[in-house]
Amino acid sequence: MARNRESASESEAKTTTSRASAKAKNSSVQQAQQDYIAKHVTSNGPYDGPKINPLDFENLPVESLIKYNRKFNLNSENPYTINGYMLKSEIGKKTISYKKNSKKNSSKELAATVKKHFQNLPCRENEVITNFLYKVKNQDKDFKLSFK
Repeated sequence: MARNRESASESEAKTTTSRASAKAKNSSVQQAQQDYIAKHVTSNGPYDGPKINPLDFENLPVESLIKYNRKFNLNSENPYTINGYMLKSEIGKKTISYKKNSKKNSSKELAATVKKHFQNLPCRENEVITNFLYKVKNQDKDFKLSFK
């Protein structure tokens, strides 16, 4: 019977070590939870996180900038010279040879115009999501209604 009995000082020492280890364990668990929350949970507030850098339009090919310029009817001149544009066009297609005296725009100016227009466009999130899902499902085909 004497074997099971411990003095009060020995039991107090065991409880203090177990309390200290439990405290350390709790603090490590709390730190892990805070790291997880910081990594995966966001407030989605207006100032949450770093600002996203806009698309770098200056590194895009000039052809894509010109296509964007045409699609949205921006009032910006093409960066090609007339000779360059005529040599780049296909045989039989219309050229801009009648615009001999129009000023030549640099590709950086065109990129700045396109970037400014792109950033000012409103984004309809529902349309973006539905179009994305449709293109993923239908292998990049545009949305077409078919009446059968």
